[in-house]
Amino acid sequence: MAAKPDLEGTELTWPALAPEERYRRCAWEGLLIIQRTDEHVWENQGPEAWLRFSDETRPGWSGPIGRKLAEDHPDDFTADIPGALKLMAAYGAEVWGSGYRGVTHIRQIDETEGRLTITDHGCPQWRAFSAEMRGRFPCNKACGREMDSVVKAGLGEDFEVETTHGRPLGDDDCVWRVRRKEKA
Repeated sequence: MAAKPDLEGTELTWPALAPEERYRRCAWEGLLIIQRTDEHVWENQGPEAWLRFSDETRPGWSGPIGRKLAEDHPDDFTADIPGALKLMAAYGAEVWGSGYRGVTHIRQIDETEGRLTITDHGCPQWRAFSAEMRGRFPCNKACGREMDSVVKAGLGEDFEVETTHGRPLGDDDCVWRVRRKEKA
């Protein structure tokens, strides 16, 4: 059998990445793919087309992440306000934030409401935007849709998440309010 032409020459090796670095690189690549796709739709098809695109796609990829996290950690991500806040924090800090917790804060207000705050411009999604998109792009709507999808897919439809503060809204901190809908 003849040698394959693509295997001719001197074999070289490359360094293996540690699992932590591999995770950070994969998370960053996923984030950049989403950001650049958002920017492309926004710039080439307009804000209304982007909003439709965002509403149609974000639940399909953020929802399954929320569902899987809740399935894998049922004692932590429970169907109540503390569980919803913990799920949102894990999604924001552990999935997209590559494990940095210093800017992510969760607080329960009462039995039916809580807040997740990302402080001091610590959002990796914001940092991934091109300079031209910062301040123009409504990432508050994108992140609000993501967080809502994560919680609903993971813990049930009787939750609602709303973005109340954010960079494009003029604040240095991004804040999401999670509420448990009153049962009729």
